[in-house]
Amino acid sequence: MLSFVRKRAALRGPLGGSRGWTALWALLVGARLVRRFTREKEKVVFTHRLAPGDRLLIAGEEAEPKVVGGR
Repeated sequence: MLSFVRKRAALRGPLGGSRGWTALWALLVGARLVRRFTREKEKVVFTHRLAPGDRLLIAGEEAEPKVVGGR
C-alpha cells in the first residue's frame, strides 16, 4: 500500500507539478531513507564455501534442524 502511494505521489508530485503530492512524496522518501540508514546492519557470523554435493545444516536453539541443499 505504501509503495502504491509513493509511486502515485512521485507521478503526481515532482513529475506532475502538484505541490501537495510533492510534499507527500518527499515525506515518504525521506522516511524510507531514514529507516534504511538507521537500521541495524546484519552481522556475518560464519562463512564457508560449499563444494558441489556438500550439505549445510542450519539449526537454532528453539527450532528443529533443517537440511538445506542435498537430496
